[in-house]
Amino acid sequence: MKILKIIVFSLTGLLCLIGIYSIYNFWDLRKSKKEVSSTVLLERVEKVMKLVTVEGGFSEIYDYKHHYFADIWPFRKKALVRVNAKVFVGFDLEKATIETDEDEKVITISDLPWAEIMSIEHDLEYYNFENGLFNLISNKDITEMGFEAKEFIAEKATESDLFDQAEEQCNELLDVLGLAMEASGWTLVIHRAPRLAG
Repeated sequence: MKILKIIVFSLTGLLCLIGIYSIYNFWDLRKSKKEVSSTVLLERVEKVMKLVTVEGGFSEIYDYKHHYFADIWPFRKKALVRVNAKVFVGFDLEKATIETDEDEKVITISDLPWAEIMSIEHDLEYYNFENGLFNLISNKDITEMGFEAKEFIAEKATESDLFDQAEEQCNELLDVLGLAMEASGWTLVIHRAPRLAG
């Protein structure tokens, strides 16, 4: 009888262990698994001569709406997007021509460009997606929101005083450069490029 109790107890313990192991494996299979692999390739290297003199920070709420036929729920989709952006304003010095006259000790910079947007870095945070019954938000819509948000930030940057500040920074830099060259017996001559309309 004692041996029978030991065998029953052992079998019960073994069955409990098998049950616990099975439950663990069942829940482990239901957990999501993620695998990420990437290969980074350097495609090209370009030499650039760009001078960024001002960085502006922007934060905007972008309200995206799209509808077919009528602006009512079944045909309308919309999203609220927060745009956080940095706008870098400066000068593309590749557009300028630099000439050196060693006999006269003169360095001439011709066609020095005016300030322009060098780049925009932006992050989008999407809120409140609302799909219509017949009009759903797609990946194409999300990409379009990104492009439109970047254009919106560029427009706001153009309306701001970033360009004036960039010009002031450039003038200060050129003044310091001119003084340094004068101290070594050289002269710096600058000719601005014609300002384009618009």
